[in-house]
Amino acid sequence: MGLFDYKNAGSGAGKAFYSDAIALTLYAYTPTGQPLPATGWAPITAKALGYQGKVGAQGTFYGEKDGYASAEAEVLGKYDAAGKLIGIGVAFRGTGGLGYSDTFGDMKNNLLAAIGPVDYAKNYTKNAFDNLLKDVAAFAIAHGVNAKDVLISGHSLGGLGVNSLAELSSSNWGGFFKDANYIAFASPTQSSTGNNVLNIGYENDPVFRALDGTTFSSGSLGKHDGHQESATNNIVNFNDQYASTAQNLVPFSIINPLNWSAHGSLGYADGLNRVIDSRFYDLTSKDSTVIVSNLEVASRSKTWVEDLGRSGEPHTGSTFIIGTDSDDLLKGGAGNDFLEGRDGNDRFRDDGGFNILLGGKGSNVFELQKPLQNFSFANDGDGTLYVRDAYGGISMTRDIGALVSKESSGWWGMTSKEITYSVTANGLQNGGEMTQYNHSLNGDAYGNTLVATLDGDWLFGNAGNDVLRSDKSHVTFVGGAGNDVMHATGGGNNTFLFSGAFGFDAINGYQGSDKLVFMGVQGAGQGYDYKQHASQSGHDTLLKVGDFAVTLVGVGLDNLSASSFTFA
Repeated sequence: MGLFDYKNAGSGAGKAFYSDAIALTLYAYTPTGQPLPATGWAPITAKALGYQGKVGAQGTFYGEKDGYASAEAEVLGKYDAAGKLIGIGVAFRGTGGLGYSDTFGDMKNNLLAAIGPVDYAKNYTKNAFDNLLKDVAAFAIAHGVNAKDVLISGHSLGGLGVNSLAELSSSNWGGFFKDANYIAFASPTQSSTGNNVLNIGYENDPVFRALDGTTFSSGSLGKHDGHQESATNNIVNFNDQYASTAQNLVPFSIINPLNWSAHGSLGYADGLNRVIDSRFYDLTSKDSTVIVSNLEVASRSKTWVEDLGRSGEPHTGSTFIIGTDSDDLLKGGAGNDFLEGRDGNDRFRDDGGFNILLGGKGSNVFELQKPLQNFSFANDGDGTLYVRDAYGGISMTRDIGALVSKESSGWWGMTSKEITYSVTANGLQNGGEMTQYNHSLNGDAYGNTLVATLDGDWLFGNAGNDVLRSDKSHVTFVGGAGNDVMHATGGGNNTFLFSGAFGFDAINGYQGSDKLVFMGVQGAGQGYDYKQHASQSGHDTLLKVGDFAVTLVGVGLDNLSASSFTFA
């Protein structure tokens, strides 16, 4: 699905909308002479539009009515390789810094939007750019550009403009903009036009969603983190201010200047671009909890990036934590986490649950924080190391070069020491000592038949259509990609683990003591109740998770219980 899926167009289309919207938004802030947002985009001049209002030397359009003169907008055309106009972008600039000509005018507009005349925020674009938008609509129609090929974007006060235009689109400008695309960043307001607007922002940005729709209330001064249907609701800008205990002794508020560090347009782009580039992106949805590191470089090697639960309502579901391209410290919690280090030498921690850790490039370390004997380890021979804790939680890890355990030492075990183990093909190595991986049978890229020989075995089918058999207990079946058939005829207490595009699998011999775990499966995170995925199919139960499915052969729905399922 994807965090920025827009109008249910799908992950790929959502990424394309986002990429154009953030580029146009940043262009609206760009100093004179800087490059255009992307190949194919070029400004549309006032002359081409037939526009008679105030225009800056570089083609920026200014607000038309008195009291809106500080408003600014950019109008750009998108052209194909043959030079044909195929789209139009309108970007409203947000509040400028001291380098802009009328910062105080922007601040006044912000204040009026909050506590000024009724419907000031709703009518903002009509009062600021009524004639410009008439000319844009006429220009688009004359050049065969439909509203569905028009993108409206903006940040902060510019985001307010996006929502205002969406709100007014049906009854103004001949209704042309009704079906346009609207993506706003850090907007204090939210249009009531349903999914016509995607409002993107960080929950610890004090401006984002500050107003209840377009209405100011006393809650606007505090967390104002109530769910908004059109908005992302749980993205955290993990910057130095958010991480600081001292700076968070004062309640989160829009009137606290320190909180505004999460609002700047450049910081928005840097963090959100890493989210959309994440290998986990397709596992997210609009309300996923995402912690994205925006720490200063000097802080990254000494500050753990984690969900601190500040400035927002409590989070539920899986947590996604995204690092930077330098050295990061990334820490999951007791729930199910997805941690991505990207480039750099990263260190990871997690407090349990079912997790996926992607180290990325560099020398990466997973700190267990407990004695090594509390864990078991299995290697699938295809680049993934599985770490199982004493409570049954599993972490799937890739590109992790070392594990660090914490062992008791000194008199009566009163102190502790850390021991580092290199991850090798044969086991965990510490000097001349080798800790063997759990016994496993590993398949290859083709169809394999694997038969467990010991209680506690791991069976890794990897790619191909595999047959995995066991008459033992406590066996972990990992079919991998392909359509796999699993037979469990032993003492139960088995784990069937499914990840990614796992295919269409069948389980024979399922028992109530067995556990089915879905980790990193697109569509699994839409709900944590197995009944949302399960249906009766003759004498079998079909578990449809995303685009793939598992059949429990000879098992009826009445024989299932929630304790047997984990969706991470």
